[in-house]
Amino acid sequence: YAEFPLTAMSEGQASLLVENLVCVRGLRVIFADLNFALAGGGVLHVSGANGAGKTSLLRMICGLLAPAAGTISLADGAAMAAQCHYLGHADGLKNTLTPRETIFYESRFLAPQSGDSARSGEELLAFVGLLKQADQRIATLSAGQRRRLALTRLMAAPRRVLLLDEPYTALDSGGRELVDTLIRRQAEAGGLVILAAHEPVPLADHQLVLNA
Repeated sequence: YAEFPLTAMSEGQASLLVENLVCVRGLRVIFADLNFALAGGGVLHVSGANGAGKTSLLRMICGLLAPAAGTISLADGAAMAAQCHYLGHADGLKNTLTPRETIFYESRFLAPQSGDSARSGEELLAFVGLLKQADQRIATLSAGQRRRLALTRLMAAPRRVLLLDEPYTALDSGGRELVDTLIRRQAEAGGLVILAAHEPVPLADHQLVLNA
């Protein structure tokens, strides 16, 4: 996977600060007084039992879920939502489109100034191992192939913060290597990676355990 020319992030290194964060779902406090900081190039592995708040934390960071209390900020004051890519459990793909069409439209939406979308689309499909399936309907792809296609969003428009929720789900060994490559490249570029996973993550240099 080393051949794909990932675009560098022009904004430079990121630094994330979470202070006194509280998550409440329904009438239940999921976690409270959560504090941590992550400097540019850091990879944080969030673990914990089902229901401990791993997904809720990722959704709070990117603005999809409002915290009951506390703050989440980047050191330079940049708007969090515009700096995040969130890859959740659902792939958000349209079954009636093809991988080629998906990359074309999503690249135009996420990075309208990215240049030759046709060329970059071919490169992305080759990089994730879906060039042979480029014109196949997404409805016919396997779960692992769909996951690979969803990963192209992270490369079509690089952002400083990657939020990955169980990113290895449904992937074979090659797909898992692809995820690790993206994590490594993000860290090397000075970006941040926060991923929730039940399994060990050797690339992580920080660990956060949430208790249910």
